[in-house]
Amino acid sequence: MNRIVLWSPAVRNKLSQFRNERYSPEETFDFISQFILETEAILSNPILSKAYTEQGGTYAGVSRIVVKRFRIYFEEQESEVRIIAVLFPSEK
Repeated sequence: MNRIVLWSPAVRNKLSQFRNERYSPEETFDFISQFILETEAILSNPILSKAYTEQGGTYAGVSRIVVKRFRIYFEEQESEVRIIAVLFPSEK
Protein backbone atom coordinates (compact mmCIF):
# COMPACT_ATOMS: atom_id res chain seq x y z
CA MET A 1 0.00 0.00 0.00
CA ASN A 2 1.48 3.33 -1.09
CA ARG A 3 1.14 6.47 0.94
CA ILE A 4 -0.22 9.79 -0.27
CA VAL A 5 2.26 12.67 -0.27
CA LEU A 6 0.76 16.10 0.47
CA TRP A 7 2.73 19.30 -0.06
CA SER A 8 1.72 22.25 2.13
CA PRO A 9 0.83 25.48 0.29
CA ALA A 10 3.84 27.21 1.88
CA VAL A 11 6.20 24.54 0.53
CA ARG A 12 4.65 24.68 -2.96
CA ASN A 13 5.03 28.46 -2.96
CA LYS A 14 8.64 28.24 -1.78
CA LEU A 15 9.55 25.72 -4.50
CA SER A 16 8.04 28.00 -7.14
CA GLN A 17 10.38 30.76 -5.90
CA PHE A 18 13.56 28.66 -6.26
CA ARG A 19 16.11 30.24 -8.60
CA ASN A 20 19.70 29.51 -9.53
CA GLU A 21 21.72 32.08 -11.47
CA ARG A 22 23.71 29.31 -13.19
CA TYR A 23 20.66 27.84 -14.93
CA SER A 24 17.91 29.11 -17.19
CA PRO A 25 14.32 29.24 -15.89
CA GLU A 26 13.51 26.16 -17.99
CA GLU A 27 16.42 24.17 -16.53
CA THR A 28 15.44 25.27 -13.03
CA PHE A 29 11.82 24.20 -13.61
CA ASP A 30 13.02 20.81 -14.87
CA PHE A 31 15.25 20.42 -11.80
CA ILE A 32 12.39 21.23 -9.39
CA SER A 33 10.06 18.87 -11.27
CA GLN A 34 12.56 16.03 -10.95
CA PHE A 35 13.10 16.90 -7.29
CA ILE A 36 9.35 16.65 -6.63
CA LEU A 37 9.05 13.31 -8.44
CA GLU A 38 12.04 11.84 -6.59
CA THR A 39 10.77 13.10 -3.24
CA GLU A 40 7.31 11.65 -3.80
CA ALA A 41 8.78 8.30 -4.87
CA ILE A 42 10.80 8.09 -1.64
CA LEU A 43 8.04 9.27 0.69
CA SER A 44 5.25 7.21 -0.87
CA ASN A 45 7.16 4.01 -0.13
CA PRO A 46 5.84 2.51 3.14
CA ILE A 47 9.36 1.36 4.05
CA LEU A 48 11.23 4.60 4.53
CA SER A 49 14.90 3.94 5.19
CA LYS A 50 16.51 7.39 4.80
CA ALA A 51 14.49 9.35 7.35
CA TYR A 52 15.97 10.92 10.46
CA THR A 53 14.39 12.81 13.34
CA GLU A 54 15.67 16.36 13.71
CA GLN A 55 17.24 16.75 17.15
CA GLY A 56 17.25 20.51 17.58
CA GLY A 57 16.26 23.82 16.09
CA THR A 58 12.99 24.91 14.57
CA TYR A 59 12.04 21.41 13.43
CA ALA A 60 13.08 19.43 16.53
CA GLY A 61 11.22 16.13 16.67
CA VAL A 62 10.13 16.28 13.01
CA SER A 63 11.17 13.62 10.49
CA ARG A 64 13.64 14.69 7.80
CA ILE A 65 15.08 13.33 4.58
CA VAL A 66 17.57 14.86 2.15
CA VAL A 67 16.92 14.78 -1.60
CA LYS A 68 19.28 16.56 -4.03
CA ARG A 69 20.77 18.43 -1.04
CA PHE A 70 17.31 19.85 -0.11
CA ARG A 71 16.15 19.07 3.43
CA ILE A 72 12.54 17.96 3.55
CA TYR A 73 10.65 17.97 6.86
CA PHE A 74 7.51 15.87 7.05
CA GLU A 75 4.94 14.29 9.33
CA GLU A 76 3.32 10.89 8.86
CA GLN A 77 -0.31 10.08 9.68
CA GLU A 78 -1.64 6.67 8.69
CA SER A 79 -1.38 6.58 4.88
CA GLU A 80 -0.51 10.27 4.46
CA VAL A 81 2.83 12.02 4.46
CA ARG A 82 2.51 15.78 4.88
CA ILE A 83 5.54 17.85 3.82
CA ILE A 84 5.66 20.82 6.16
CA ALA A 85 8.94 22.49 5.14
CA VAL A 86 11.77 22.41 2.62
CA LEU A 87 15.14 24.04 3.15
CA PHE A 88 17.25 24.84 0.09
CA PRO A 89 20.91 23.72 0.10
CA SER A 90 22.14 27.23 1.00
CA GLU A 91 19.68 27.68 3.91
CA LYS A 92 20.55 27.00 7.53
